Amino acid sequence: MRLKKRFVSVWALVLPGLFAELMGMAQGSESTPTNSSISWGTNGPAVFRLEVRDQNPGFTWRFFDHFLPQSLNHLVWTNVLALTNARSPNVWSVRTHPPAWPAKPPMVAWNTNSLIWGMRGMTALSPCWEDEGGNGQAPITALTKRHGYTRGHGMGADGFTKARNGKKIWFVTTDNAVIQMTVKGAVVRSIVGGANADYTIVLFSKDLPDSIKPMRVVAFKDFNTKYPDPRPAPWPLFETEQGGNVSTGLPGLSVNTWKGGDSGAPNMLPFRYELVFVNGRSTSCASPQMQKDMNILCRAEGLNPDKYQLQWIDISNYPAF
Repeated sequence: MRLKKRFVSVWALVLPGLFAELMGMAQGSESTPTNSSISWGTNGPAVFRLEVRDQNPGFTWRFFDHFLPQSLNHLVWTNVLALTNARSPNVWSVRTHPPAWPAKPPMVAWNTNSLIWGMRGMTALSPCWEDEGGNGQAPITALTKRHGYTRGHGMGADGFTKARNGKKIWFVTTDNAVIQMTVKGAVVRSIVGGANADYTIVLFSKDLPDSIKPMRVVAFKDFNTKYPDPRPAPWPLFETEQGGNVSTGLPGLSVNTWKGGDSGAPNMLPFRYELVFVNGRSTSCASPQMQKDMNILCRAEGLNPDKYQLQWIDISNYPAF
């Protein structure tokens, strides 16, 4: 396929360290005047400008130029660019435990200048819960009005359990009203326990109010084929962490999301101004087995599981790579 020449993107000019890859050992300076031959290449959704320069004819310089317009990578990239102007990685403007916590709820307020502020699925993020360990660790993400997700490892013996019944979980509406839920049942799945999965699902004692929107999910297989990692081109993926920040994988908007206690924090696809659950940090994606566990938790409490199904986004129309 012939690729039409285009101007290098603004981000590629400003942040060449992210999008340029030197093949081999570089000699000299990129700013040195030189003649060069230019061609074009692709690694799936990303298109690169390839340069061979006279002073280093054995090396090829590769610069990200653009994504194929019909790709999911293009949609995500253009949406993220619209979100990043003067925005902050800080999710919360206030998030503290008062002295009487957990008898009293946390003091929490959204940062309205956050990268995720206003995105659908934002309110599915719990700022804290009673069984978190350190502040913000092993966080809960609401995946239905009755179910929350976190890591499976380190959460006790595998299987259905009532050990966490009565534990409090808090969510926050867009107008900073703190919503308190309690655990009514749970199921733990972990590799150590013999499962081919790593997650804990907790059942809330009541439905979340309409002001808290559970996060929709994407099939991990579809995610991998429709949104492949094209690095050194940009590959935004939103990841929260225990310190109260969201990382994007982009320079200046990234923080460490792999600390002890970050396991189970959600990895999220920024899809059309929505946060879509992909999987947890080092933990499982949504699956039919997870839904089956959710259904069992519902039936144990006399609930109709049909009312509490995972909501899957459809990305089948985007090309696979």
